[in-house]
Amino acid sequence: MKSLLLVLLSILIQTIGLMTGQPVQAAAIDNGSFMSLWNSYSHCQSTTDIDQLREDALTLASAADGSLTQESFILPLPSKLEELVSTPVARFAVDVKAMAAACSLRAGSAAVEAKRVDIAKDLLQAILTYQPQSEYSYYSLQAKALLSELDASVIKVTLNLP
Repeated sequence: MKSLLLVLLSILIQTIGLMTGQPVQAAAIDNGSFMSLWNSYSHCQSTTDIDQLREDALTLASAADGSLTQESFILPLPSKLEELVSTPVARFAVDVKAMAAACSLRAGSAAVEAKRVDIAKDLLQAILTYQPQSEYSYYSLQAKALLSELDASVIKVTLNLP
């Protein structure tokens, strides 16, 4: 009887090991795609071309918006145990959202200098969506300052028209 119980227990442990050894399907960024994001961020910091800056900012912003959701995390457990397991937090060595905000701020500033107001407004408005979170307040304040300069320059141009 003990040997039968031992055999059943070992089969159960092996089965659980195989089930948990399956790859977890998650929206987290793997190392290869993270390196491409880092390359986009580095390129954003070094380029002066407005269109390239905008493209880098949009790439980083879309990556920052993609986060790990409850539906994307699958861990094969019995339903009673699933209730006790929470979704793991996606953790990175750097904050992708801060990278996106910094790149958008740089791109927006460059667009303001190049008098491409429509692009500047789009990029700077995107930063304001991060505003409720205090760790992005620097970027939000800088974006608001640039947007207020844009609004003031529009008023000045409007007043100078005959």
